Amino acid sequence: MDYFSDEFLAYLELKQDMLFHKIPEKDILFYIEKSLKIGSDCALKIGRRDIENLYAENDILIKEEAHDGVFFKVQMRAQFESDRKGNNLVYLYNQSIIQLAEENRIDVKEMKRIILAHEFFHYLESKEKTHVYDQFLPIETTKFLMFSQKVHIRRTSEIAANAFAKCLLNLKHLPNFYDYQYLLNSKQISVNEIEEEYAAFIALK
Repeated sequence: MDYFSDEFLAYLELKQDMLFHKIPEKDILFYIEKSLKIGSDCALKIGRRDIENLYAENDILIKEEAHDGVFFKVQMRAQFESDRKGNNLVYLYNQSIIQLAEENRIDVKEMKRIILAHEFFHYLESKEKTHVYDQFLPIETTKFLMFSQKVHIRRTSEIAANAFAKCLLNLKHLPNFYDYQYLLNSKQISVNEIEEEYAAFIALK
């Protein structure tokens, strides 16, 4: 599907945030555009570097797991962790990555490079001690008398990480494109559902 633009893929990512419905409709495109820019600008500063070299230079350990990556019914491909001692680690869930690569007809090693690039952005967020979502005003979720609870839209970090990976590796699409191809091919979602989402996205413009 040639309408999988960066903006539409970012919209699909943003919709997965539990607080998406709290974002004012007029601000949705701003969240998308700013998140994409943060990620791509970060990659441009680094330049075209080999992702495995970046991991080695920054002492990030890559640990490959046979686990299918499903935790509490949520499918994960990888996970970045940083402990209190400053050790950085990325878990790769091989079974999940192999399935993703096969459905997209991409070499498994190349798929791992894409996922590692995404997780490297999260390492940079941790290193700088500032996340993408901190660069947006928090959303008010609860208000009662003088009490007001506000939270951040965390999916903005995922959008930026995808934009970072795309720019760093010179990909045609944001990495979550491969997830949607997998879901379509495995019939977990339908073309009609994607088209409905696209129509809702276009209506924002």
